[in-house]
Amino acid sequence: MILPLLALVTAGKQFPCKVVSVHDGDGPIHCASGASVRLAGIQAPDFADAEPCRKGRAEFVCSDRAATEARDRMRKLIQGRTLDCTAAGRSYRRIVATCRLGAADLSCLAIQRGIATRWQKYDRQRVLVRCEPKRLLHLNAG
Repeated sequence: MILPLLALVTAGKQFPCKVVSVHDGDGPIHCASGASVRLAGIQAPDFADAEPCRKGRAEFVCSDRAATEARDRMRKLIQGRTLDCTAAGRSYRRIVATCRLGAADLSCLAIQRGIATRWQKYDRQRVLVRCEPKRLLHLNAG
């Protein structure tokens, strides 16, 4: 069911996602419709057996403990709720999408809550920069 559904979802298409399960902090998020969503523009820790970790790709955080924590925090936020998503593309048989939880951008919420970080490679328009915590500059006056 995933492949025909994936073929129907083109960039810019909006679709609802009633969340039935969450694999990790950035997806896949499994929807009641059968869709599998990967959140756009963010990167959460991956489980050590995930493909990028098995291949030793340096830009990935590979930690079962961190991935479990990110997944559990995302589950608490969205499990059983309906997201309003807009497709941006495809990756690994998943729909890459920006999703909203009510009025909030879910990728932005994930960054703000420490579930994931902004992935510069996939946020080229710098949309999610606004979500990153502001860093304060502390100057010593002495």
